[in-house]
Amino acid sequence: MKIVNQIILIILFFPMVFISISQANELANVPALTEGEDKKTSLLHIPPTSMLPINPELLFLMTQLKQTSVKDHKVEIAVAQLTLSKTPLNAAEQYLLLIAQVLLKEKGQLKEKSTNSINNHISNVIALLQEAEQLSDQISEQQLAQPDFLQLHLLLAKHYANQEAYDLAYLEKESYLKKYNVYRKNKRSAMIASLEQSYEVKDKKANNALMESQNKLKIRRVAEVQDEKIVQQYNFTLILITVIAFVLLLFRQLRIRNKLVLLTRTDALTGIANRSTLFEHGQKMITNFAKQPEELSILLLDLDHFKKINDNFGHHVGDEVLILVSGLLKETMRSRDMLSRFGGEEFVALLPFADSNKAKAIAMRINDKIAQYDFSSLVLQTKVTFSIGVATMTDNQMSFDDLLHNADLAMYQAKEQGRNTVVCHQNISEAPS
Repeated sequence: MKIVNQIILIILFFPMVFISISQANELANVPALTEGEDKKTSLLHIPPTSMLPINPELLFLMTQLKQTSVKDHKVEIAVAQLTLSKTPLNAAEQYLLLIAQVLLKEKGQLKEKSTNSINNHISNVIALLQEAEQLSDQISEQQLAQPDFLQLHLLLAKHYANQEAYDLAYLEKESYLKKYNVYRKNKRSAMIASLEQSYEVKDKKANNALMESQNKLKIRRVAEVQDEKIVQQYNFTLILITVIAFVLLLFRQLRIRNKLVLLTRTDALTGIANRSTLFEHGQKMITNFAKQPEELSILLLDLDHFKKINDNFGHHVGDEVLILVSGLLKETMRSRDMLSRFGGEEFVALLPFADSNKAKAIAMRINDKIAQYDFSSLVLQTKVTFSIGVATMTDNQMSFDDLLHNADLAMYQAKEQGRNTVVCHQNISEAPS
């Protein structure tokens, strides 16, 4: 007879177990909180007057106990800290803390194998759960219907069934379903109230926004006209300033460019053409000579004993001598001629439309002018003289380097003849360089 009663209880108990499992799955679909999230967001929107406050750490601990990947020793430490905390706990917090202790024991049960230890475990768990159930009178029905609180009935039903107390297990399941229905009704009511409130708020906000927009629209129409005038004036002023700034920058860039071009084409010390400009003009003259032969000569001028001037009086005096000499050379040159500093104390003059006789006459004029100039202002006791080599273009197959080489040979011949003289290349026999 006893066996028949047990079978009847199991038949009555099975449908309720099936329903509770499906409803528990619905609760399990609520996402578990992580450590960075607000732990209070899992509470339902129920009027706070009927709910006891819960420590957020305790709520977070309950979510951690539901997970399978949580580390047991960390959970044990958290439970111990809450249990030994000096801060007094209200009935709801004590209720949940007892459930947390049971869940922690449930995780530890997997390590126990003997029948006696399992039976002791079940007895201890039931004692803790019954202690928690005694606190129900101090907790509101709405709060007891929360998922974390409902676990008590599921755990009791499970362990009563393990002890074959099916009638008690059935009663716990029945209590669970009643409270769960309260939870669902509260949840549905809260959702409906929240939706209604949000729609009402949205409707009021929309009406207020419409009235405000109509008032603002009138004000804007007046302000827009004034703003347009201000914007037009501002844009005109900005464009005018931009144009002026652009023009000033353009002129400045042109001036800088001209200075840079001048620096790249002239010698920094004397201000006359530099070596690169000399070769550029020389190549052009050679090219023109090849197309249409014309008289073209070149002078290579070298200051005599310039090293002694630097050694005896210093490089500063030497630089002053080069500056004065370049000025005297430009005064002697024709307007069509081009004077350049070849390097150090050497100068080169390009003489278009000048044969060897004209070139030699210009070179002798230069020597006379330099010899007559008084350099005493630079504390020089001796005269400044030039050794000048003259070379003339005789063949359209010659290059500018060849012409310059011939003038260099003539200049060295002038050095050997005692300096302060002029030598034409055509009057000497060319020696190897």
